[in-house]
Amino acid sequence: MVRHLLKVSDFSKEECENVINKAIELKAKPENFNNKLKGETLLMLFEKPSLRTRISFETGMQQLGGHAIFYSIKDSPLGKKENISDTAKVASRFVNIIAARVYKRKDIWDLAKFSDVPVINMLDDFSIQFNKGGK
Repeated sequence: MVRHLLKVSDFSKEECENVINKAIELKAKPENFNNKLKGETLLMLFEKPSLRTRISFETGMQQLGGHAIFYSIKDSPLGKKENISDTAKVASRFVNIIAARVYKRKDIWDLAKFSDVPVINMLDDFSIQFNKGGK
């Protein structure tokens, strides 16, 4: 079964601690991780642009030996010209992981529902509302 990261609570406390410990290890000895993602491809779908998010994901993939593809959803909006289920299914055949920065939480959930590869939520309307102090 494919495991997605749609919200932090998808991971247990122990899993979150493991991720943090791995990040500390990676920062201390980056050379140990040079080819950890060799041959892996990340598709980054951006509906809401963010230079920092794009740079961090692209650079991370490159430093770990993988490849990142940037795609702006404004070029072909999700659910409009190409529906979300088709996008997820087709992308799953060509990439190893999908990361999406979208406005609607439903869109990220639908991507995960139809994807055969892990999906990472880089942002959705709930995140925006929460970070701006909403309910």
